[in-house]
Amino acid sequence: MTNGDPDLGKSWRKQSDADGRHVESSLTSGQAGERKVNGAFTPNANDIRRGPPSGEFASDTTPVMATLPADEMPPEVEHITAGYQPLSKLVMRLSQETFNDLREVIEALSDMPTSQTPNGHNHYKQITNSATSNGDDETPTNIQKKMRLMNFVQERRAQFIKVLVLAQWSRQSQDVSKVIDLKVWLDKQRLLYDEAGLWLGDLKRSLDPAKMPNPDLRTALEVLSTGKVSWLSDLGYIPPPSLTPQEMLKTLRNINVLLSIRLNLYEHETLPTRFKSFTIASGRVTFHVLNEFEVDLSIADDDPNSQFFFIDLWFLFSPTSAEFPSERLRNEFEGKVNDVLRNEGLKGCYRFLHEFVLTHKINILRRQAVELSRHRWNEAIRLETVRRTLVVQYWLNRAGPKSWIIIGISSGRGQGGRDGGTDQENSTITIRWFADGKEVQHPPIVLRLEHLAMEATMKEVVAAHSNRIFTSIREKLLESKLYAEKTLSLRHTKSDVEPNDCALEIQLTASTTATLVIEPVTGRFALLPASALFHRTEGYLNNMTNPSLHAHKAILELRCAWATDEIEIRARGVGWQPWHHLNPRKEDRDRVFPRDTQRLLFLRRTGWSKDWIVALSSGWSGEHWWIIELMDASVGYNFGDYQRIPVRTSTNHALDPTYDFLSRLVIIAGGMTAIFVNVRALSQGNVNHVLVKNPPSTENAVSFPTLLVKLPALMPHRSSRQSRPWIKEILRVRCLTVSLHSGEATFVAEAKLLHPTPQAELIKGDRVDPDIIFHPQTGAFAFKLVTPVGGSIVDRLRGSLVRIERLISFLAIIDKHRVACDSISLVRLVFIYCAAHSYKADIDFTPDSPMKLTLTAGNPHLRIIDFLTTILRVEGLNSLMYALRATLPLMQIFDELERAPLPDENAQDREFFVLPRSVVWYQLRYTRPQCTLDIRLRPRRDAVKWFIREDLAAAALAPPAGGGGNIEPENTNNGGSGGGGADGMGGASGSGPPIRTVRTAGLAQALEALMSDSGEGWIGLRTGIAADITAVGDVLRRVDGIMRRHVGDHNILAGAGAGATG
Repeated sequence: MTNGDPDLGKSWRKQSDADGRHVESSLTSGQAGERKVNGAFTPNANDIRRGPPSGEFASDTTPVMATLPADEMPPEVEHITAGYQPLSKLVMRLSQETFNDLREVIEALSDMPTSQTPNGHNHYKQITNSATSNGDDETPTNIQKKMRLMNFVQERRAQFIKVLVLAQWSRQSQDVSKVIDLKVWLDKQRLLYDEAGLWLGDLKRSLDPAKMPNPDLRTALEVLSTGKVSWLSDLGYIPPPSLTPQEMLKTLRNINVLLSIRLNLYEHETLPTRFKSFTIASGRVTFHVLNEFEVDLSIADDDPNSQFFFIDLWFLFSPTSAEFPSERLRNEFEGKVNDVLRNEGLKGCYRFLHEFVLTHKINILRRQAVELSRHRWNEAIRLETVRRTLVVQYWLNRAGPKSWIIIGISSGRGQGGRDGGTDQENSTITIRWFADGKEVQHPPIVLRLEHLAMEATMKEVVAAHSNRIFTSIREKLLESKLYAEKTLSLRHTKSDVEPNDCALEIQLTASTTATLVIEPVTGRFALLPASALFHRTEGYLNNMTNPSLHAHKAILELRCAWATDEIEIRARGVGWQPWHHLNPRKEDRDRVFPRDTQRLLFLRRTGWSKDWIVALSSGWSGEHWWIIELMDASVGYNFGDYQRIPVRTSTNHALDPTYDFLSRLVIIAGGMTAIFVNVRALSQGNVNHVLVKNPPSTENAVSFPTLLVKLPALMPHRSSRQSRPWIKEILRVRCLTVSLHSGEATFVAEAKLLHPTPQAELIKGDRVDPDIIFHPQTGAFAFKLVTPVGGSIVDRLRGSLVRIERLISFLAIIDKHRVACDSISLVRLVFIYCAAHSYKADIDFTPDSPMKLTLTAGNPHLRIIDFLTTILRVEGLNSLMYALRATLPLMQIFDELERAPLPDENAQDREFFVLPRSVVWYQLRYTRPQCTLDIRLRPRRDAVKWFIREDLAAAALAPPAGGGGNIEPENTNNGGSGGGGADGMGGASGSGPPIRTVRTAGLAQALEALMSDSGEGWIGLRTGIAADITAVGDVLRRVDGIMRRHVGDHNILAGAGAGATG
C-alpha cells in the first residue's frame, strides 16, 4: 500500500474476506501504489469531506465543528486506493480468457474422430436420413463432444454471473469505500494506543542502566581509612603464589608451541583461507585478514579439541576507532566471539568477524553519506538503508529517470555452500550502479575498502555518469556532417575520480567554442562561457528526460542560432541589410533549403535588383549561402529561381565569417547572380552555352565559373553574310568583379582569332575602343561590359561582336604554339611541327564541313591519322598539337622497329605488329617469341608518361606465325583505355576464358630484369616501365633487342585452367 501501514492493510483484507463483506480482494492484483479510475469502481478522495456528521449525534457535534477555525480542523481521513483494479479490466480479461478457451474447445472437438457410416449406405443417403433419424447422435463420440461443449458453457456462465454480481455491487462501491477508509483509520488509532504503551515500557527498561545509586559514604570512609570493610565476610581463601617472570615466559612459550602444533597439524585442513596468514607470539595467535581485521586468539588447554578464546581485535581499514568504544560493548562482543569459537570453531569465528566488519564498513559509509547529505550534498542525495544494504540516490532534482547506487554485501556463496573455504566463496562488499533507471553492467567504479570514503565514491559515480552522457552526446554529434568530417572539432575531457574535470568542448563556429559541463552535486548541465543564448540551451538540456539521446539536437540548434547571429552582426558592419520580415512559404522552404535547416537569414544589398536576395541557411550539416529570386511581390513573396553559392574553405575548419569574407561575398553573390541571369537569357534565346568551373583560387573563397557561348547560335546572321569562320566558335565570358558601392557587375568577353592578321599593329591594344583590347601576337581580344546585378548583357554582347567582326577576318593560332607556318589561307593551314624531319600537317578549315587533317607521305603519324582527325574535330587545334608532340617519339620508334633488319635467317617467320587503340593506347605484338606489350599514356606525379607492360592474355591470343594479315585498329576515341592498375598499369584487355603463355626462363628473366631496371628518363616498376615522352624510344629498343636475342625460343600455350605466371 502506498499510504498507511502495509501490515494493517493486509490484516484488514483478511478480516473483510472472513466476514464476507468485502469482495474487492478478487479484483486486486497485488501491485501497490497503482490507481486507475473507471466509473464508480475507484472512489474519489473528495467523497470523504469535512463537516458535521448526520444521525442522532448531529445535534451534539455540529456546533463544535462549525465553530472551529480552518487551521484547527482535524486532518482529512486518508483515502485507501491501493489494490484497486478497474471493472473493465476484469471484464476484458474474462472475455479474452473465454475466447481462448472456446478456441481450444473447438480445436479439441475437431481433433476427435467422427462416426463411421454403416456399410451399404452412401454419403447421400446419410444426409437425407439425418432429418428423420438421430442414430448418429447416439454415437459415443458425438455424446462426448456435446458434453465437452456443455461443460465449457456452464463453466463460463458461472464466471459471468460472478462478474454480474460484482457489477451490481459496484453501484454501492462509493459507500463501501468510505467504510473501508474509516475502518483503516480506526485500526491505525488503535495501533497508536498499543504502541504508546509499548514505547513507555521500553523507555522505562532502557533508563535502568542510566540510574546512578546514592554514594555509600560510610563504606567509602572505612575503606579509605582501614583498607577493609568490616561488614564484608572473609572466606579465608589462601591466595595462589604469584608467578615469577621466568615461569610466565615459560608458560607463554609452551602456549606458543601448543598453538603452532595445533594450527599446523590439527587445524590445517579446516583452517579458513583468510586465516592462513597468522603469527604466533606472546602466547597468542594473531590472524591477519587484509583490509579487514586482525584478531588475537589463545587457548586454555593442551587438548587439541579445546576451544580458542578471544583476546583482542584491531581493524585494518580507515576511518575507524583503534579500540572498542566502551568496556560493556567489548564484554558483550568477547562473549559472543567465545560462544562462536566454542560452537563453530575457527570457521565460525572468521565468518562472524568477517560479517561484523562488513556490517561495520556499511555503517561507516552510511554515516559518511549522512554527513554529505547534511552539508555539501544537501538536498542532492537521498539515503535508504535496507538491512545491510545502503542505497544512495543522487541528482534528485534532475528530470527523467532516477539514478542511484547500491552498496551491499554479496554472499559469494559457491555451489558447495558457504564454508569460507576459498576467497571467491566469501561475502564481500559490492556496488551496483543504476544510471537513468538502468543497471550498468561492470561499472567502472572502484570501491576502496581499505580507506572508506563515501564522498570519493560519489565523485567516481558522478564522473562515470558524466563521461557516459558526454560520450553518448559526442557519438550523436559525430553523426552530423560538420563533426564527422572534422570541420568542427569535439574534445571530450575525461576523469575517473574528479567530476569537475569532465567536460565536452564543442566548437560552434570557427571563432567560438562552448564547454559543456555537469554540476557534480545537482547533475544540471552548464554551458561555458555564460551567455543569454547558452542559458536558454541549458534550460532545454536540464528539462530533457534522456539527455544522452536528445541533447545533441539542442546543441546543434544552439550552433545554428549562434552562427546565424554572429554572421548577422558582422554583415551589418559591411553594408548588408538583414530582411527579417520575409517569411517564406513551407513549399519554397522545402524546395530550396536542406531538410535539416534550422535557421534562415536573408540579406539585401543597395544597388542590386530588388528581385534578388542572398540567403543563409544554417542546419546540422553546416551553413549554406544562396542567391534567390523573388517573384509576385504584389501578392506576397515567392521563391523563383535559386542557386547555391559554393563557398570553399582552404582548411578543415569552419569558414570564419569575417568582415573580409562578408565583403567578398558581395562580389561572389553579385557575380553569380549576374552570371545566372545571363545564362537564363541565353537558354531562353536557344543559344548554346556551357558553364565551366575554373581551378580553385587561393585568394578568393569562390571562383566565378566561365561562360562558354557558341557564336553561331548567338549570331545567326553571320552564316548569311559571311561563309568563313573568323574566330573560334567558343566565346568566353567572365564576371570580372562587382562594385561594392554602385552594385554593378563588370563582365569580360574573350575570344581568339583563327588566323593572324597582317594588320596586327593597327589594332594593337585599345586603339579601336577603350573597352576593347587586342593582342596581335596571340590573336586574342577581349571587351568589357558593365551592367547592374540582376541585368542581362546578351544584347550588348551580340552588338559588340558584330562590331568586332568588321575588323577581324581570321586568327593565326600558329603563333601560340610557335611552329613554322608553311602555308596559311582562309580554308587551309599547313605547318611544320617537327623541323628536324620536316613533318607537316595539313588542316582543312572549309566552312560547312568538318575539319580534315592530311599528313605527307612518310609521316609516322599516318598510322593514327584517324584518331588525330577526331581530336581535331572534337577538341580543336590545341589538343591536336599536344597529341602530335606527345606521340611523335613513339611513332618514330615504331617506324624504326618495322624497318629494322631480321637478326638471322631463322627469324624469317618472325612478325611484328603495331595495333593502335587510341592516341594514348597502343599494343606491340611479337610472334617469335610470342609477346604483347601494352603501351599507354597516363599522368603520373604531375607529369605525363608512357606506361609499358607485358599483356600476357593478349600474347596468348596472338595469331600464329604465317597466319598474319592486316589488323585494323579499333574505332575508339583518344580517351578510351582499359582498367588501370597501380602506378598507371592497366589491366589485361580482351575477354573469354583465362589463357596464359608460359614463357621460357631466359625470356622471362630478361623481361623481369628490364622491368626492374631504370635509365635516363624511364624507370622500372617490376610489373612494367614508366617512361618519359622522349625516353620511350630507348625502352622499346631494349625490348626489341631482348626479343631478337630470344627469337628462337618457343612458347607453350596453356589451357583455360592454368594460372598466370611471370
